[in-house]
Amino acid sequence: MTLKWGVLGAGSVAQRRAMPAIHKADGAELHALFSRDAARAKNLATEHKATKAYSNVDDLLNDTELDAIYISTPVNLHCEQVIASAERGLHVLCDKPMALTPQECQRMIDACNANSVHLQVCFLFRFHSCFQQIKTWVDDNRFGQIVHGRMPFLKKYLLTSDEWRAQPDKGGGGCLMDLGPHSVDMLRYLIGEVTEVSAFCDTAIHNYQVEETGGILMRFQNGAQGFTDLSFSVAQCDVVLELYGTEGTVVVLNDDGWKIQTNIDGEKRVIASQFEDLYQHQFEHFAACVATGIAPLASGDDGLRANTVLAAAYESAKSGKVVACA
Repeated sequence: MTLKWGVLGAGSVAQRRAMPAIHKADGAELHALFSRDAARAKNLATEHKATKAYSNVDDLLNDTELDAIYISTPVNLHCEQVIASAERGLHVLCDKPMALTPQECQRMIDACNANSVHLQVCFLFRFHSCFQQIKTWVDDNRFGQIVHGRMPFLKKYLLTSDEWRAQPDKGGGGCLMDLGPHSVDMLRYLIGEVTEVSAFCDTAIHNYQVEETGGILMRFQNGAQGFTDLSFSVAQCDVVLELYGTEGTVVVLNDDGWKIQTNIDGEKRVIASQFEDLYQHQFEHFAACVATGIAPLASGDDGLRANTVLAAAYESAKSGKVVACA
């Protein structure tokens, strides 16, 4: 089964990662793309070998040859666009964060369920073999009881005032909303559900309207704690993940490619990882879910839970209090 894809929001990520991955992925075909500028849409379609180009969202969604939509637009548009896609019977892959609020996430989930379409959220790290291996070790209790996890997401990303990530009403926030979904989701995936958070947000270097640096301390249902430190203003960070348990530890480092360092039962090991196209993995998994009905690795419910944690983090940063993740 081959799904014909439409790309709603052919920006830099879609151009660099998603559309090339669709061409490489089994069970995927790039059929159409959307850009607000008609000439740009046509040029992008030629460059990326899409059959059709649209500058009107409804025209794209009404294309009867489409099977699925990849939504990579500003966050404030996700909810209405996912619902509109679902109502036309299109399967949906939505970029992170899933929406501005948990309430919007629930509306999106309800619309996809009501129209019997597949909904998946773009939590790419879940598809990497490093994290798949660590998840297996966690499930097999190789680390014993998990005590603490950390996933920093620190990078150099200068915002311009006219881009949507710099505008709170369009992006929903700064580094917490843009980078936080990945690390919050991965810690949830490996450790379990988050019950409470405490967070800080700051803009100490650039005069952004959104936070450039933040940190979220999480308490998990199983008693573990976790932390994600996030920033748009850090030159380099080589640590990808740290996980500490009563019987062992694991650290993932970005050192000329990702490397897993483990210490289990006193035995230290280093496992190197080759480059993996996580977008390709994601599109192939999506096709398998649609074809067979298997549950997605990153579901709408996962998107909702990440948004719930982030909403609690912003409330905590504002109030200075620990906030429950309802």
